[in-house]
Amino acid sequence: MPCVEETDQLVQLIDKKHEVLTQLLTLSQYQLRLAGHSDHIDDLMRVLVAKQTLIERLTNIDRTMDPFRQQNPDARVWRSASERTQCSQKAKHCEVLLTELKQLEQKSTEIVTTHRDEISKLLQETHTAADSASAYSNMNVSTSRGFDLTAE
Repeated sequence: MPCVEETDQLVQLIDKKHEVLTQLLTLSQYQLRLAGHSDHIDDLMRVLVAKQTLIERLTNIDRTMDPFRQQNPDARVWRSASERTQCSQKAKHCEVLLTELKQLEQKSTEIVTTHRDEISKLLQETHTAADSASAYSNMNVSTSRGFDLTAE
């Protein structure tokens, strides 16, 4: 049967998880503003590195919470009914934050993909124009070498 100390540990883990998710949400909102802007690529990379660190932290917190998932929630010993209510509300808010994070990630991915496709199309058009110009230039050089076009 779980003791109050175990429940205290669960409360601390849920608090940490909530804190990390809140930080991830802030970074994801910033990432969304940066996505699709080539002039902010360095900032975007810094955001992604910071997010990776937080995701690793979140993964560790979740692993530490695994034993609590096997417990019967009604068997936990709480310091007070209000603590149980607060912890439950925070755990539910964590789920809301996760849903928001997934939505922001999807939007960012769509923006970055669209931007990437636009850049690819521009590069392809530039490459095609350069090939045409080069072919035209080579055509002029080769035709002018073979014939004397000066009038006498």
